[in-house]
Amino acid sequence: MLCPGSHVLQAGLPRKSSQYAAEGTAAHQVLTWALQEDRPASAYIGRVIGADGFTFVVDDDMARHVQTCIDYVHDLRGDDGILFVDTRVNYSSYLGTPEDEAWGTADVIIARGEEIIVVDFKYGMGVEVSAERNPQMSLYALGALQMYQGIAGEFTHVRMAISQPRIKAAPSEYDTSVEALEAWGRSTGRSTVNTCRNAVLFDEPYAKQGGPHWQELYLRPGEKQCKFCAAKATCPALRNQVADTVFGSVPATPDEFTDVQDMPASEMHQTDAQWLAACLAKADLIEDWCKAIRAEVERRLLAGEQVPGFKVVQGKKGARQWTDAATVEQTLKTMRLKAEQMYDFKLISPTTADKLAKAGTIGPKQWPKLQSLIVQSEGKPHVAPESDPRPALGIRPVAEDFESIADDLA
Repeated sequence: MLCPGSHVLQAGLPRKSSQYAAEGTAAHQVLTWALQEDRPASAYIGRVIGADGFTFVVDDDMARHVQTCIDYVHDLRGDDGILFVDTRVNYSSYLGTPEDEAWGTADVIIARGEEIIVVDFKYGMGVEVSAERNPQMSLYALGALQMYQGIAGEFTHVRMAISQPRIKAAPSEYDTSVEALEAWGRSTGRSTVNTCRNAVLFDEPYAKQGGPHWQELYLRPGEKQCKFCAAKATCPALRNQVADTVFGSVPATPDEFTDVQDMPASEMHQTDAQWLAACLAKADLIEDWCKAIRAEVERRLLAGEQVPGFKVVQGKKGARQWTDAATVEQTLKTMRLKAEQMYDFKLISPTTADKLAKAGTIGPKQWPKLQSLIVQSEGKPHVAPESDPRPALGIRPVAEDFESIADDLA
């Protein structure tokens, strides 16, 4: 929706699943099993789950976070709600698309009275996602309406919720009327689909070559839309935006430098702050672009393609390690080494101790003694955009810590 031309540039490009995404898939599987079988998440501790080429073992941490979502779903369901888990939904009638082009999978749908509730479980801990006017959630809710309206109930209200327990226990919720949601689907949603169709129909080969008119109409770089785009490294619009931000489109003139030199210090400081704010707003986008460039060059070179001026070389050797630890241990014992010479002993961390307490290895009367010996430092101050929900720290300007002696010197 934010960049209609992105899917044209991404067509045919390889898509890789990260370990973090695969871990989220495994956690979703635990959620599905637990809700379908009406069991706690802890029942699956030790279960091995394969996802996207990675293997995960369900541990206490995963079970605990999944259980947070399970408890929330049970509260929403109450005694009279109807629960649907891991359900494929279709929203084609609202977007005006063929049925096979408008599918999505809703983690949880609850039909309760005149309200239909859609819950999305997110296991990530990088970026907090809000349910308010969230397009993905809105499409899932439209799909739930298309499937269950008049069958599981006569709905007048929709609640959309995102449970992201690794960031915060309380879910993000957004309530709206069925009428308003359907109007969004038939207007904004359908309009976006038509724009994306036009992006494909507009001479696709010319578009991929970076036609300026096509770029202007359909490519709209930004932090959200570029974050997971597979064409980030080769997108001409993003490249232009980065170049314009870093280098500027018009070189500074000598007259401009003269104006700066004559500018009062207070105004110059304010101008600097405005430039810093403008540049910092683009910093994450530019850093992500740089990472994508490195990854794309590496992918091409490892695939045997040529990138002028660069090549693949052998990296630095890894750390040394034993081929067979058991054999090494027996060999060292024959050398009459002391235990402290053979082994590296390290005290367990508070996190490990916490896990032992939850497993019952450390008893309920013993754990409080350890808890009293745990300290945790406060988070360090760091820069965030004004849209961040956390309150700003009350930091005074450094100048206020000093007393002016200008009058004494006059």
